[in-house]
Amino acid sequence: MSEDLKKYFTTGEFAKLCHVKKQTLFHYDDIGLFSPEIKNENGYRFYSYHQFELFQVISLFKEVGVPLKEIKFLLKGKTPDKIMQLLKEKSVEIDKKINELKQIQTIIQTKVALTEQALETDFSSVSFVYLKEEKFMLSRKTLNLTERKYAAAISELINEVQQYKLDEGYPIGGIFAREQILEKDFYNYSYFYVKVKEGVENIDYYVRPEGLYAVGYEIGGDIEDAYSRIIEFIKKNGMQIGENAYEEYMLDAMVVDQVENQLAKILIQVENEDQPNTTCNGVK
Repeated sequence: MSEDLKKYFTTGEFAKLCHVKKQTLFHYDDIGLFSPEIKNENGYRFYSYHQFELFQVISLFKEVGVPLKEIKFLLKGKTPDKIMQLLKEKSVEIDKKINELKQIQTIIQTKVALTEQALETDFSSVSFVYLKEEKFMLSRKTLNLTERKYAAAISELINEVQQYKLDEGYPIGGIFAREQILEKDFYNYSYFYVKVKEGVENIDYYVRPEGLYAVGYEIGGDIEDAYSRIIEFIKKNGMQIGENAYEEYMLDAMVVDQVENQLAKILIQVENEDQPNTTCNGVK
């Protein structure tokens, strides 16, 4: 190698410096995006250290999703105004992507927490639990709807939750009114709901009230047995069923592969036997 070429990098050396494969540099040269400063009569390519900064610019544009053809166009006619405008646009896109990834991370963390809780749960147990109020998004009334309209109501609820970016990974739950429980009408939900994050304006939240609930579990779709066990527990303890029951999956199709392996938590509002029944937030 001549003394003049010693201050240049070979293709392999420059590729190593830029943490890319030599084929990347060959491709950039072939399409006229980034060419070596010197190419001798034998076809050998040599790059100067001045080109390193330009290669980093190309890598940045590529990293934020600018196509190579567009990068080539930008580099040929770049001005501070053009580059500034592009970077501002990409900054907005990146912020949007970050927010989307944060929401996905929240959903994943919720699924992990629910699954861990389920794996530590005694599914045969029934207990009283005092719960604080929680806010849900509620579907339109689904009592006695056809299967097609039933599915449409669920779809509407999911779309609304996603539209307002309120999804935190909680499964869809169902609400039974007291009369349905007493009549063993366990396949005809009054409403569907999804637990969502709070603090968003113009959202008509439904509030599940604070109070005492009997909590049991349904395994593999054996819903009548589950409710029988919980109701018996309520009566043995001198209590009576309150206005509503809430069902929500802890192990669903995301983590188990058969319906008989799915696990739902059932929460029935309870009250003292001498306490009159009252309607809760209009859901009955």
